[in-house]
Amino acid sequence: MWGIWLKIFGAIALGIIYNTYYGGDTNLFFRDGGIIWNTLLDSPSMGFKLLFLTEAGDNSPELFQYVRHIYYYIDDSSFAILRVSAICSIFSFNTYTINAIFFAIISFTGVWSIFRVLHHLYPQLTRPLAVAVFYIPSVVFWGSGLLKDTITLGALGWMFYGFYFGIVLRKKIVLNILLLLLGAWASNAIKQYILLIFVPSALLWIFLQYRNRIKSRALRVILLPIMMSIALPAGFFAINQIAGEQSQYNIDRVAANAKINSEWLEYVSKQQGGSGYNLGELDGTLGNMLVKFPQAVWLALFRPYVWEAGNPFMLLSALESLFFLLLTLKLVLTVNPGKLSRQFVDHPVLFFSLAFTLVLAFASAITSNNFGTVVRYKIPFMPFYLAMLYVLRYRLKRTVKLF
Repeated sequence: MWGIWLKIFGAIALGIIYNTYYGGDTNLFFRDGGIIWNTLLDSPSMGFKLLFLTEAGDNSPELFQYVRHIYYYIDDSSFAILRVSAICSIFSFNTYTINAIFFAIISFTGVWSIFRVLHHLYPQLTRPLAVAVFYIPSVVFWGSGLLKDTITLGALGWMFYGFYFGIVLRKKIVLNILLLLLGAWASNAIKQYILLIFVPSALLWIFLQYRNRIKSRALRVILLPIMMSIALPAGFFAINQIAGEQSQYNIDRVAANAKINSEWLEYVSKQQGGSGYNLGELDGTLGNMLVKFPQAVWLALFRPYVWEAGNPFMLLSALESLFFLLLTLKLVLTVNPGKLSRQFVDHPVLFFSLAFTLVLAFASAITSNNFGTVVRYKIPFMPFYLAMLYVLRYRLKRTVKLF
């Protein structure tokens, strides 16, 4: 299948480009993972402890000689990635390209899982769904190499598959729930915000699923706002429970942390000559942040524009954004708004895709201030958004064309 080969190509291409153009985290992940691998060779007991028993930043004296050169030792999510790289090094003899291919395979298992779910729901759309899931260039490139994004994309797919087959369809419940939990654990360890966005989106799916089983149309209409009023607070509660009181994603802290992160990335972008943008001043309050929701979502979905691209990689992203914009307009401007909105209620997977896309798009844009960062942050929602457009086109216009 071409999907896995594209993943492997993306992993190798990213490694080459990072080593010749960018530099940065993929090299550091591999280097730091190599330190753990060398520790395993030097002292298997200490290597095992670093791999499985040590928390990021542990300053135990016996670990110092092994961890003092690990750049990402104090960061929990990064430390998780370099440990994955170290495990890969056991089989690759610490070879970057082979480690990157292992990462690509992990990612492929996730995107294949997403495709399996969508194809199970819409078997008529094999080609469009394959394009949406496997062939978006940014997802191939940023979601295949030795990076956090690669593992979290795989984990998202496991959650999606386990949720659909285990909870929605109740098939092979134990196995699929375990897969869901594995994906949730990996997401929570590396990019917790993906899990925090997935949970309320999935809750909305469940509410709509049960609502649609009610035979009385009048009762379904009455129950819809009631269910939404329950699902949304439940989602916020789930976010707070998963995030915990001290997490940067706790509702009480999210606006202040978004301000800090945005300012830091803007500063880095200016220092490195990056492609920055400005959504207006963030004052650290939730209200101020939410006011910027429409323009942030628009930016993540449909920008950078072609004329905002400052390098070949940004031009590729700009062309993707242009394609998304044209396909969206082609749908929205040619169908009945009432029929369009009913599709989201009647097909919970579409509502899930829309909710997941909008919230992650908002989070990606509001915390970045740099197009290069947004391009990476948004890859988890891109397959869902494009697949959603193709399903809507099929449902409303009976077309399976790619454009």
